[in-house]
Amino acid sequence: MAMEEMILVSNPGSASRKYALYEAEKCLAKIHFEFIGDKIVYSLAQDGKISEPIAADLSHLTFAASKVLAILQEKQLLKSKEQIKTIVIRVVAPSSYFQQDRLLSKRVLDELAELEPRASLHINASLQETHMLEQAFPRATLISISDSAFHRTMPDHARNYALPLDDANNLDIKRFGYHGLSAESVVYKLKAADKLPLRLVVCHLGSGASITAVKSGKSVDTTMGYSPLEGLMMATRSGNLDVMAAMVLQQQLKLSDQALEDYLNHRSGLLGVSGTSSDIRELLKMEGEGDIRAKLALGMYTYRIQQATGQMAAVLGGVDALVFTGTVGERSVEIRKRIVAKLLFLGLGLDPHANHAALGGQEMALISPPHHPAKIYIVPADEDSMMARHAKALS
Repeated sequence: MAMEEMILVSNPGSASRKYALYEAEKCLAKIHFEFIGDKIVYSLAQDGKISEPIAADLSHLTFAASKVLAILQEKQLLKSKEQIKTIVIRVVAPSSYFQQDRLLSKRVLDELAELEPRASLHINASLQETHMLEQAFPRATLISISDSAFHRTMPDHARNYALPLDDANNLDIKRFGYHGLSAESVVYKLKAADKLPLRLVVCHLGSGASITAVKSGKSVDTTMGYSPLEGLMMATRSGNLDVMAAMVLQQQLKLSDQALEDYLNHRSGLLGVSGTSSDIRELLKMEGEGDIRAKLALGMYTYRIQQATGQMAAVLGGVDALVFTGTVGERSVEIRKRIVAKLLFLGLGLDPHANHAALGGQEMALISPPHHPAKIYIVPADEDSMMARHAKALS
């Protein structure tokens, strides 16, 4: 193949590493490293087909970046590492400084390292990924792509906490919001299809979960705040919690600051309430078998999503469209059905046939009755393409 310049997208998570290779705006391939049991495997998506999981022969996810070049060369997608001119890395960091994309200079990396104690789950993964990619592709330009930049348009009354303002300003404690790349990709796709409404609610449901109010294509509020821990109940994150309750947990369970962060990020949410699983599919199966805690976990999960959807509708003064995105939002027929069941007062309702027919493909799908004034869509999240577009804008 010709020696074209390529963009490599890196999307590091706490339990996965995702990569995508772009030539201009065309995605040539995606690679997804994850755990199956205690083994790290990867799958390759190319030409609309996804491979079966392949053993990665890795001792830790941190080293996934070292395998990317060999995989791309094996599939004849790259001849040389020098074809990768730009690498973009998704960054989740509670900071006004990181509410914009930045070239990953030493100063920027130092700023990110200083913030690590405030969001170690995500920042540690980004720093590790940067180090590995610098080694694997030493001549590439690295760019951090902000996952909260889309929320910079939130007004001050939504962006601020009710704290002494001087302290909040001096310590940079604001509601930065996250899942911005996902929400931005939804807006981009709706606009391209000439379906972007004035008042849009984006419901991103995956391992992390958030709801964003979008007016005229711009974020005006979102459920995640200073960190991705705020807001909805999630797979293993608690979501909103009274600060005093957190203090009691720390005191009575004798948890260090780091242990408390781990407790709220990794041991709570669906997993903590059910006591068995953070997987919606497993919990639905267990609920059907009479598991009371699984039923409670799912009930709390859908209740809080309904509650937050109403909150965002109030922010917007009504809803013209609701979008489900993220792994759960795109794939779970039952969860979508349960959430929408109490949203008829907003003019939102499902077409049962359309809802069941939408099983998580790559295309946008309308799942509300055609005659309803408020529409419900499934729009597959596409953070990777948004990151590639951001990189082109910076170059």
